Amino acid sequence: MTEKQKKFGLWSIVLLGFNSIIGSGIFLLPASLYKFAGDWSVAIVFITGALVATIALCFAEAAGYFSKNGAAYVYTKEAFGKFAGFEVGFLKWFMQCIAWAVMAVAFKNILSATFGFSGNLPLCYLIVTGTVVSLTVLNLSGVNAAKIVNNLSTIAKMLPLVFLIVTGIWFIHPENIMPGNASQAHYSLGSETLTSALVLAFYSFTGFETFGTAAEDMENPRKNLPRAICISLGIVMMFYALVMAVTVGVLGESVAESNTPLADAAQVVAGDFGYWLITIGSIISIGGINVAASFHIPRALLPLADDQMIPTFFGRKNHNDVPVVAILASCIVTVPIALSGSFAQLAMLSVVARFVQYIPTCLSVLVFRHRFSGNAEAQSSFKAPCGWLMPVVAVGLCLYLLADQPPVKIVVGLSFMALISPFFLMAQKKAKQMKEVNA
Repeated sequence: MTEKQKKFGLWSIVLLGFNSIIGSGIFLLPASLYKFAGDWSVAIVFITGALVATIALCFAEAAGYFSKNGAAYVYTKEAFGKFAGFEVGFLKWFMQCIAWAVMAVAFKNILSATFGFSGNLPLCYLIVTGTVVSLTVLNLSGVNAAKIVNNLSTIAKMLPLVFLIVTGIWFIHPENIMPGNASQAHYSLGSETLTSALVLAFYSFTGFETFGTAAEDMENPRKNLPRAICISLGIVMMFYALVMAVTVGVLGESVAESNTPLADAAQVVAGDFGYWLITIGSIISIGGINVAASFHIPRALLPLADDQMIPTFFGRKNHNDVPVVAILASCIVTVPIALSGSFAQLAMLSVVARFVQYIPTCLSVLVFRHRFSGNAEAQSSFKAPCGWLMPVVAVGLCLYLLADQPPVKIVVGLSFMALISPFFLMAQKKAKQMKEVNA
């Protein structure tokens, strides 16, 4: 098997990105968003997609400067120094482990709700553990195996959504999705619900920030990563808009009270076959996002190990050229969190963990443009439009969304960053000692 065959090509990266962004959330988004935005729901998807694009395009440009694993860690470290990079990199990895635990539990929940075994605790624990462990084994077997499973799971989750869109578009009642034309207005977009609608839609687009985490396992990442980020986000936005249009257009205001809005719309369109197709698709979807998480998360540790900010053995690879220690460590951290059920409190870290990736990355674009302005070879393969305005608007959006968060979440996240700071100092001291010994 050649090196090229082992690595993710452009379309495999696009599918990985699609899998990273779209999980089970899309199957609940129409109901949740309609409660805030009413018949403006479809328009809100496009508006939010455009706002998210300001951040994603900054990530695309930053990715075009480097071929190393790490994504926001690399961009932050190169622009603002090692300490800033360590804080972003370690917090990102730990938060992703918590997120994976949540997704593993979500996979168990959707299986138990569908097949009715929620009271069987041993089976539930087995599914949660088995999900994480089996994907760990898959990743230990090599990049090619992970690539195949990711591609298949992504296509499998797309097919039910495509079916709903293609068949359901003929059942849309236009008045349900035209702003201001709804026959009833129990749910409508107003100044008090606009922010909530934008925040909800914004988080449904997140995941693009993980694309560059495994850059070294991709073909020509400086060229392909920026293209994959743009293509994936564009596809996701169209999918969200079409799914919203069909679901809201078919169900009308009743979508807000549905626990399974896509499945209910599919049942109207195609009977029980449609209902079960979407239900199975939701299971595959949450399974697929677990696959993507299992691939991204361990590789977040590699650049930290390479830069001696954590013990270097975390970067050790096996005969399949995969980071065996990082993969096992991610599994060992994720399983207890998933089984403990305590991730609700830990998930408060997610707010700071996400925005400490976004804000430095957007600002790093300005730094890199200035630093590499006279070096043609170091230029990014992609440049975000609108010059300095794009990163500035992106940072402004991040600050706006942060201001809407409960202060306790921000305090918890910042406290955790302060708590891990001594590890950076110890790592630097160890690296200095090793350098002196080798000298």
